[in-house]
Amino acid sequence: MATINVAYSATTTMSVTNLQSLASSATAGWQSDLVDNRTTLALDYEIAISLSTAATAVANDRGVYLWACPAYHDGTTWRMSDQGTITLPTGTQGTTTIASPHNLRLAGFLNYTSTASTLRSTVMLSDAVGKNIPDGFSLIVVNFSGAALGTGCTLAYKAITQTVA
Repeated sequence: MATINVAYSATTTMSVTNLQSLASSATAGWQSDLVDNRTTLALDYEIAISLSTAATAVANDRGVYLWACPAYHDGTTWRMSDQGTITLPTGTQGTTTIASPHNLRLAGFLNYTSTASTLRSTVMLSDAVGKNIPDGFSLIVVNFSGAALGTGCTLAYKAITQTVA
């Protein structure tokens, strides 16, 4: 009789060059590189986010939004969920612009309640996209806390799979 075990991959730290010092804005955000799940075939992804903030008063929505951008691969091209603008996410780490409404999936909200704090959270991708993980995904961060982000921001993930023993 086989035993099915949960397996966690090694941590992958994402490139966040353009996330560092991201200003507070309802529309100006940051997008991660695309995570391709077509080979990994993960059942879920555990995502860790840590964002340092400048010494600025709490304002606006008092926090930072973490959005999941599901991506479908048609055999040739990646098709990214739209962010309410005519410019689609690219799947390449950098700045991005979103509008409301959009078709991104809320993965988390990090509350900003104290000046110059570090915001941290761990989320599961499946909480945003549902039981079945898409072909790929990007993460999009929108900082609407009132403070700019600092230079100590990190995003990382682990793929969760199963093994049969």
